[in-house]
Amino acid sequence: MNGFNTDLARLAEGADDFTTFAERAGKIAGDLGGLLDSLGDCWGGDAIGQSFAASHVQPSGDVLGGLNGLSAGFGGVGQRFAETARTYREVEEGNRNALGAI
Repeated sequence: MNGFNTDLARLAEGADDFTTFAERAGKIAGDLGGLLDSLGDCWGGDAIGQSFAASHVQPSGDVLGGLNGLSAGFGGVGQRFAETARTYREVEEGNRNALGAI
């Protein structure tokens, strides 16, 4: 024994949680993107507005893109957790069967 234990049920539950996180992040990004699109170029066309746009439009787009990426990232983590739980379960079952055959 190496002192390492795996709670497969909890790992699988955690995978499901990441699906929920991904959905929530996607909804937040969608809602924010929709709101920003509805506002349009609200900073104005004067020098101050153009200065504001030059400093803030790209970073805000980058943040929105990051939120969209976060949704996909959460989904990927959840899939990897689920795959890990399946793999551990299969290995444990294989070991149990092999020991039972001895």
